[in-house]
Amino acid sequence: MKSVILIPCRLESTRFPNKPLAHILGKPMIQWVYEAAEKSEATEVFIITDSQQIIDAVEAFDGQAILTSSEPQNGTERCEEAMEILTSDGTDYDVIINIQGDEPLIDPEDINRMLDLFEEEDIDVLTYIQPIVDEQEYRNPNVVKAVPSQFSEGFCDVCYFSRSPIPFMDSFRPDIAFKHIGIYGFTATAFEEIKSLDASLLEEVERLEQLRWVQNHIILSALVTENQLVGVDTPEDIAVVENILKSKI
Repeated sequence: MKSVILIPCRLESTRFPNKPLAHILGKPMIQWVYEAAEKSEATEVFIITDSQQIIDAVEAFDGQAILTSSEPQNGTERCEEAMEILTSDGTDYDVIINIQGDEPLIDPEDINRMLDLFEEEDIDVLTYIQPIVDEQEYRNPNVVKAVPSQFSEGFCDVCYFSRSPIPFMDSFRPDIAFKHIGIYGFTATAFEEIKSLDASLLEEVERLEQLRWVQNHIILSALVTENQLVGVDTPEDIAVVENILKSKI
């Protein structure tokens, strides 16, 4: 099974400008993501961006990068353009994995679990979720919540994603709500299907591109990770990530 990991990055983040190049323990954040991806069993890894500044940073640590246009409106659209470039010479991939460039704690073993499940099960799109144990995360709109179906064979389907605190609780209880982790895997067939979809209303109001797929009846399956993961949304998150990394040294 031939697989490729694409890590979309852009500099123009509203909440955190130049976020991909923010230093974490002396290395730019995108380097942490790239190096974790390279340790997985995926066939190839690329950073994809419309920023020459990011391209230069990736080349400085000997990573692979693809320069795209500025037309893509989200990470998946940037991945679509990158795949057109990668497959223009006739190369085919069985699985495409999209890891958000603001997930510096992503674990190579989680990537491998995803690749293994694509080998074993009939799945179109796969992502990760994690139980929420802290009420502040539950109420934080920057933490995307996922509502799972019943688990079977160690994975589930996701019914809905939201920035709102769902499911509703009169008083917060840990391990009831789940947060979404910024990694997606697609079969080549599912990836092609997603390319043809128009933006949906829920996607626009929630600002979550995966709701376009949900509203078009594409089933998103999910695994649960036990690894400590923190997506970087604000400058304050950098210190949290650094403390976690220091604890592993």
